[in-house]
Amino acid sequence: MTTRQQATAQDLRAAVQASFPSDSRLARVQQLMEEHSADCLVAVGGDYANWLTNYHRYFAGLSAVIVTADGETTLFTSPDELPLAQERSSATRTRSYGEAGFGLDLNPMSGLLAALVGHDALKHAKRVGVAGLTAAAATELGWAAPVELGGGLERISQRKDIDEARKVAVAYNLCWKAQAATAEAVSNGASEIEVFTTAHSVAQLAFGEPVEFVADILAGPNAAQVCCPVAYAGPKTVEIGEALVADIVVRAAGYWGDTCRTHIRGENEEIQTALVKLVKILDDASRELRPGARGCDLHAMIRDALKGPFPGAGFPHHAGHGLGLSSFEGPHIIPADDTTLEAGMILAVEPGAYYPDRWGIRWENEYLVTDNGGVELNEALGALDANA
Repeated sequence: MTTRQQATAQDLRAAVQASFPSDSRLARVQQLMEEHSADCLVAVGGDYANWLTNYHRYFAGLSAVIVTADGETTLFTSPDELPLAQERSSATRTRSYGEAGFGLDLNPMSGLLAALVGHDALKHAKRVGVAGLTAAAATELGWAAPVELGGGLERISQRKDIDEARKVAVAYNLCWKAQAATAEAVSNGASEIEVFTTAHSVAQLAFGEPVEFVADILAGPNAAQVCCPVAYAGPKTVEIGEALVADIVVRAAGYWGDTCRTHIRGENEEIQTALVKLVKILDDASRELRPGARGCDLHAMIRDALKGPFPGAGFPHHAGHGLGLSSFEGPHIIPADDTTLEAGMILAVEPGAYYPDRWGIRWENEYLVTDNGGVELNEALGALDANA
């Protein structure tokens, strides 16, 4: 590596490292609580359990977390999940609610709320922060001066910690394995539903556990219908010269990854030329993923960039979105979202162009927002790990 290459690599590593928060998400939650004078926070739902205590399992039951002002966390799960929660979670302590058994309690929320009420922090709090419940519901439960903090938690969670970025990358790379299998299936003339099934199977076997899987797998004129629920994978075979849009989304261990590629069976000069232009638009857009940029402005930039190379084509969808606990979280690259980006956010960016009854194309990568612009997620983590 030349001196110039070393300097460039060092600059990239510094930009990536500086993008992640210097304090923990728990510390940022404590600050939010302090700003609202909340003595404790009650967060109901599996995503909160995952985010606050690193507890996630496939087909998990109802759970909740209580966070105290000093940062202690208590995770509540069903009795059947308790041993796994004790093993996997980072919670200060774990508790169960309700009775053991499967399908015996059709209203687990009542048992959970009863267990929460018995927690010392909640009993003695003068003000309770709530998420996953409304303040009105908390008032009916007799909780002290409840204040809704779900919106604040959502904003905090949009900026990822390093451990979260690595979890997103696990799911992201399962998507890439599925894309490789898709390319092979397309070259063999598979049907849409065969490609869909193969992609899911490959991602799941690579992870070694069940994964949640969502995909647009659409070929030929079907791809011009853009996505579910307008069109979804069916019996259509990918014919020679046709393109198949594969937008593959995977959740593994509680975090989501998202990719899209357009695969051509054989040759199609028109579509191949179009893809070169589309990838350039994506590359140009990624460089604008800096703190302070707004989703609405990014959408306008991508929309306008598509007009010249793709006259008469439709672009009826968002140009990107955040990723993490959800496959479609904020900020969104849409006209209505004026949220400003922050360093450490992870966004999928996905321009596309669609000609009705002919073909459609889309291309998507994930990027880490840095002061120097968006860095593709694997590149970002690779730079961080280099010479570590």
